Amino acid sequence: MRLTQSLARFVAVSFAASMTGACGDDGKQATSGFGQTSTSSASDGSTTTPTTDEPTTTSASTTSSSTSTTTTPTTTEPVTPTEGTSTTSTSSGETTTSTATTDETTGTTGTEECGAPGILLVCDGGDDTDPFHAIGVGCAGAPENTIPIADQVFMSQPIAWRAARGFGSAEDPNTPGELLFRPREGEKFLVLSTGRVANLQPDGVLLEDQSQYDNDNNFNPDLPNELPAPMSPLVGSDGGQGGTPFEGCDGQNDCSDSIAPNWALGQGDPNDVLFGSFAVQVPPGVDGFLFDAVFFSSEYPEFVDDPFNDMFIGWSTSEAYTGNVTFFDGQPFTVTSLAEAMANAGYVEDAPELAGTGFEGHGTTGWVTIQAQVVPGETFTFAFAIMDMGDSSKATVTVVDHWRWDCKGCVPLEVDPLCGTEGHPKCCGLCVDVLDDPLCGTEGHPACCTAG
Repeated sequence: MRLTQSLARFVAVSFAASMTGACGDDGKQATSGFGQTSTSSASDGSTTTPTTDEPTTTSASTTSSSTSTTTTPTTTEPVTPTEGTSTTSTSSGETTTSTATTDETTGTTGTEECGAPGILLVCDGGDDTDPFHAIGVGCAGAPENTIPIADQVFMSQPIAWRAARGFGSAEDPNTPGELLFRPREGEKFLVLSTGRVANLQPDGVLLEDQSQYDNDNNFNPDLPNELPAPMSPLVGSDGGQGGTPFEGCDGQNDCSDSIAPNWALGQGDPNDVLFGSFAVQVPPGVDGFLFDAVFFSSEYPEFVDDPFNDMFIGWSTSEAYTGNVTFFDGQPFTVTSLAEAMANAGYVEDAPELAGTGFEGHGTTGWVTIQAQVVPGETFTFAFAIMDMGDSSKATVTVVDHWRWDCKGCVPLEVDPLCGTEGHPKCCGLCVDVLDDPLCGTEGHPACCTAG
């Protein structure tokens, strides 16, 4: 079954909740102090039961998982992506960030028929706690209804993450009776923390009654002081020389050049590192992938521009682009980089949307959708990590959900000044709906989205 992307999304929203795949349960056992969940999968997308093993290497070619490693966030000078990074927002508060390159003469990303799955099977229901199922990948089933993955690695103590049915107690103003922070796909999403996560409520919702400001060590590794492979803090643009973000990727280091200043601000000292990755083959006609995320920081506002600058990284090794793909308002996911964006377009301090998260008095971005470019037919690795920088306290949480394919790219404003209007592709660059930020378009605020 091959559906257009817009129809696929409509059908998925309408029917995904009623469809389930055959999913394995995950088993956990103590291993030398590391509660590591390991998942492996066959090329057809079927998964074995997650197990717990001694920590192993975290390379993208590994076929079994281990637990934890370290990564670090830091940001002295916020890095603004140039061509190829976008963020857009809807009236529901969703923001879409895009990292993509396009044909500068046509402003398009190809016309091959989209081979993305139509109706995606859901396999994170019931007692399933597989972290990859929670974000929407790795379900067993036919390729036209799943996103098969391989070489899964998930490294973390059990106390640092949850597959939850919701987070906090704030209600979505656009959907009365529903949580603001609830799954975007399936029944659960993945909650990742640099601290310790509370046990879930009987209904599977995560409620934190303790301030995350006082949340301490999660027992994930503090050493070595490097990022787990395939991630790298080094600049990767201009053939590895840096200075031209998103251009001339060296295929190994960070082509956005956004991690390096954060790494330096945090003194190259990542702690409490949680890491995951998987390999995935791109269907025909697909030129991008997306996932949804929310970044919460208890370091806001006290530690902005401070070495205590926790980081979340989503990383791609595509032939089209290698490096960090996770941005909001052109900034990587750290408290220093996102301070202004959280204040302008997210929820901060006494915002009622923070109720029940443990981040009351601090800040969050709200839901953000990340988009990155890939090459049809290639197999690439997607990796993610969250870590304390410079300390092992003051927790940061990132919620991740709805990893999926995209058949429509974006173009920079410089390429098509009419991008975002009817008949033109979407723009690569931040915009928010005027309902979310009535001051959008004014100094210090993101641009307003153009209808189209």
